[in-house]
Amino acid sequence: MAQQGRNGLLCTGKMEKAGNTMGISHEYRSGRRARHGSVNWKLRLLGAFIAILLVSYAITAILEHGAAGADSTPEVNASGIAENILAPLPMQGEAASNADSADSTAQDSAGAVTLESFGPTRQSDGATAVKARDASVIRQPSCGQVDLSYFSDAAFLGDSLTVGFSDYQINLGGALICGYTGVGPDAIVNRSAGKSCTRGQEIALDVLAAAQPKKLYILLGTNTLTTLGAADRFLAYYGQMLDTLRETLGSDCVIYVQSIPPVRPSAAAEKPGLASDVLRGVNEQLAQLADSKGCVYLDLWETLADGEGNLKEMLAAPDGIHFSAGNGYGAWVTYLRNHAKYSASNSWTMGSVYSTQ
Repeated sequence: MAQQGRNGLLCTGKMEKAGNTMGISHEYRSGRRARHGSVNWKLRLLGAFIAILLVSYAITAILEHGAAGADSTPEVNASGIAENILAPLPMQGEAASNADSADSTAQDSAGAVTLESFGPTRQSDGATAVKARDASVIRQPSCGQVDLSYFSDAAFLGDSLTVGFSDYQINLGGALICGYTGVGPDAIVNRSAGKSCTRGQEIALDVLAAAQPKKLYILLGTNTLTTLGAADRFLAYYGQMLDTLRETLGSDCVIYVQSIPPVRPSAAAEKPGLASDVLRGVNEQLAQLADSKGCVYLDLWETLADGEGNLKEMLAAPDGIHFSAGNGYGAWVTYLRNHAKYSASNSWTMGSVYSTQ
């Protein structure tokens, strides 16, 4: 019994010692794990920070490299070869048409791209020019179509071509016709009397001053320019006439300067001053003059001239200078209706571009 008691006490002491040993080991391991976890967390945080720095550095390097590449331009050597083009530019011109048959040539010149064959065409000196302000720019463009009432407050000043409106009873919506056979701009400036087929002898400036039209259509020159060398005098008087008319009619009047119309070749042969090439030159100066005086220039050649610069045969009277009553004057009036200076108050033909009906 005593032996058993000693054995029991011994076992109990060993168990207590073992228990104490296990408690110490558990506390040690728990503290070690805590310290180890703290170290791991710090290492992970440091690793994440380093990773962010590396990514930022990589992005910065990529952006700097891209900017440097965008600023670089192909280097061209003395033979015109671009050596640092990364990709070929769009093919153009002859290079495009010969692309299928250029395989062997491309192999021989691999790695070299000629600027003459690829990309935008290089402009030579003087290749780009600003269009001069000539008659084609100055002339009044087509601008809808007005009806005949547009001419009710208009006047027409001219020579025998204008007389034809009265002779053939052309409907111009009640416009005032100041047509005088054989007249030129010098007669208007000098206040020479002309004979109206409806009113008798009169001075054009006095008639216009009394009427005060809101639009004035002028067609002069056919009688004055029958001989060569008359253009300078004609244009000088024309400028004076425009100044006098502006002073007489005021700034509200729209003055239309019409080009000198072409004639048939047979008429030009008899009157060389009316030859097509001569009239083109005079009309060009007339357009510049009208523009400088604030007038509207009407290029009648757009509707009256054929491809060679002669009066269209179907529009000509037998003498080759005047217009036929039907086709000729019809084409003239239609042109005037289609080339009125734009105004919202114009009496537009129903269905025309600017018509509100």
